[in-house]
Amino acid sequence: MRIQKNVLGSFATNCYIVSAESGNGCVVIDPADDGAFLLRQLAERGLVPDAVILTHGHYDHFLAVPVFQEQWPELPVYVHPADCPKELEEYDMGRMYPTATALGNRIAMEDGQQITVGELSFTVLHTPGHTPGSVSLLAGGVLFTGDTLFCGSIGRTDFAGGDDRKMMQSLARLAALPGDYRVCPGHEGETTLERERKYNPYLKGM
Repeated sequence: MRIQKNVLGSFATNCYIVSAESGNGCVVIDPADDGAFLLRQLAERGLVPDAVILTHGHYDHFLAVPVFQEQWPELPVYVHPADCPKELEEYDMGRMYPTATALGNRIAMEDGQQITVGELSFTVLHTPGHTPGSVSLLAGGVLFTGDTLFCGSIGRTDFAGGDDRKMMQSLARLAALPGDYRVCPGHEGETTLERERKYNPYLKGM
């Protein structure tokens, strides 16, 4: 499995292009802002996305999806239904942004689900706290944690839908995973689960 990280947008959101060792298919996790840049990255590597998976429904993690779907109209977008509100737009920082509900070809995902795309397989772990529908994704020895777990820190819970109690339950679930994993978060640098168990103040003692 190959992983290419791109840091995009004004919120420095991590977008991961995950591809198998062979073939030209891939999965894009959290295609943040700057869809044109991501299209160039895919073209340069000869990759065509088979699916998009969102770790949660904040707009800074999916603004490139409409650009993708202009080129690939049938491209599916996996998102937890708890992060799909009734509204199609939300107002933030003086601007209107789409919600995850406005995205085309949405496929609801749930805890424990296996998303298999070509040679790639992801296990969905529902890890609410940052948002009601936040998920983490297990793929081999890699854990994509979105805005749940960061290197030395955790995601904020003071946004709408955030929940401190659920966040701590989600962190305990991640800390209890057997073995070690490469952790690819939604912002900032990579880490490992074992390092977070030892040094992250929110996971120590769990």
